[in-house]
Amino acid sequence: MKHRITLITELESEMHKQGYSLSHFSKVSGINRGILSATLNGNPPKLMSITQLDTMVKALGKPESWLYELFIEQCFSEENKANWRRVRALLLRCIELNRDDLIGDILNLLMEDPIHVAHVFNLAEELVEQNQAIVAMPFYECVIENERNYHSERLAISHYRLFRARISPIIENNLRLAMVFHPFRNRLPDHFRLEALLELANIYYTVQDWNMVIACSDELNILSNIIYKQDCKRRKKKIAVSTPSFTRPLVTYYAQSHLMKFVALEHMEKYDEARPYLKEFSDLSWFEGLDDLGKEHVEKFKIYALFNELNLELLTGHTDKLVDYFELLKTHPGEALPSLLIISKAANKYDMKIDHILTYFDDIIYPNDILDYIHQARFLRDHYKNIPIGISRYINIYYQLALYQCNRNVYDEKLEKILLALETSVEKYNRGRIMDCLELFKKLREMPREHKD
Repeated sequence: MKHRITLITELESEMHKQGYSLSHFSKVSGINRGILSATLNGNPPKLMSITQLDTMVKALGKPESWLYELFIEQCFSEENKANWRRVRALLLRCIELNRDDLIGDILNLLMEDPIHVAHVFNLAEELVEQNQAIVAMPFYECVIENERNYHSERLAISHYRLFRARISPIIENNLRLAMVFHPFRNRLPDHFRLEALLELANIYYTVQDWNMVIACSDELNILSNIIYKQDCKRRKKKIAVSTPSFTRPLVTYYAQSHLMKFVALEHMEKYDEARPYLKEFSDLSWFEGLDDLGKEHVEKFKIYALFNELNLELLTGHTDKLVDYFELLKTHPGEALPSLLIISKAANKYDMKIDHILTYFDDIIYPNDILDYIHQARFLRDHYKNIPIGISRYINIYYQLALYQCNRNVYDEKLEKILLALETSVEKYNRGRIMDCLELFKKLREMPREHKD
């Protein structure tokens, strides 16, 4: 009662200062006189809603969220058990006003009763559905901190939401996120788990943890196969097949599971093991239930298979394939980043000359800002290629190009340009690669410098 009276006292005091009678304030605010009287003078006073408080505050000319602290105290006073409907409206209003401080206070008070964990989770999910994922993050954090059942689905989903929302261009940070989330992946609903496994594989790719890429790819393959077989059975029985909000077509997850495993084996130089996986994504026209987007992705994977087949040819010493590769790359410049990485690696391995290719793609290799370029290029390519992978490829390309220039044994302007790009990208996005560069820098110190007259 004390908190309710305190809130009412503040309102009545301000009304008195401004010379309002109950009737006059009712007209100015638009609040029914009877409701206003019951709220201010009732015994006990009628509970006030946040909408009613906002209306009164506006009529009094006070700033938005004035007296919210007292309203919160009233909501959680000893004589009032927190009413979720009332608190929910308050939380939504605090979101509108960007009052993150108050949201934290409210969530802490709510968690005194564990029953509200489910309410907070459901509100967070509603916010995500309304494209307010960032706003929902404190609510998921609250669930993670207060969920008592470690094996609950909502705990896993909360970890998943935080994991996805916090992925950034900073590769080391992403690895930490992956390590926290990884144990919860198998408790997710299938449609979330598909995306989670793909994202985990991508992150492990950026840190070159090929064994983990393979592990996630295998899990993704098993899961996508299970879902596909279930869908096929439903079609045969003429039961409607519902795909529960997959982020991408099911065929994409299936194809990516093979592509990512192929790429991991390729980087591990297990070329004979990698080769069979090319067939698994080179022609997916047999995949049932393809919609227009699925068919579009099937065509893209045909292109990826062509590139990756040439990757194997180059990396296994068939340097004559470089001409074909260059021509294919000209027609698909969106594949420049992964292709230039392989071409430069093969050039270093087999002493190939690739200066003409580097000159042709100079603008792509050295954009003014690699992050801006990757953001723009994403819209030119398929939508599941992500920012951290693009950054990782740039770092690896610069490293390989530095080796390429080193092999010419001349420290010139080209090498300085490459080293500056390498240093900048490692410093900004993946400081974990600094140690990898030490051997390169040691080699550079031993090189003769090109002198200008």
